Amino acid sequence: MSSHPVEIDQFAALARAFLAWCDSSHEGKPAEEFQHQALQQLSGVYSAALSLPGVEGREAPEPPRISPEKRSALAKNLAALPLQYYWEIFTPSDLDGDKEPVCGDLFDDFIDIYADLSDGLWLYDRLHLEMAVFTWRLMFGAHWGRHALSAMHA
Repeated sequence: MSSHPVEIDQFAALARAFLAWCDSSHEGKPAEEFQHQALQQLSGVYSAALSLPGVEGREAPEPPRISPEKRSALAKNLAALPLQYYWEIFTPSDLDGDKEPVCGDLFDDFIDIYADLSDGLWLYDRLHLEMAVFTWRLMFGAHWGRHALSAMHA
């Protein structure tokens, strides 16, 4: 992708800001301020993902997975979340499907979003732009986008 749409760089900047926010300690921050920042971060990356262009996946190296230690550090940084567990209907649009609520986990939501965005950033930073965008879009529809909506709703 020699010349690429500005939306890719804008999304990468918001994804990087989300990761930096999650990597920061929020200890002692007033609950209302923390919740407001969390909603800003989630809605920012969610909204920007809607503007990512459609691209074909290309061959690229596999991004490294985040370690259990990193997951623990993120959970510690996010300890200011006002709650951890919440109830939701997994597929509310499936009127004939299972209507039983499932238990969601805000820590899991944020950590999974972090992991999916960091995979794309790892590719983006190594100039595998098509695969970065492909990864962000694929995982937006299949994984992190759902986590973001659930977390915002909770």
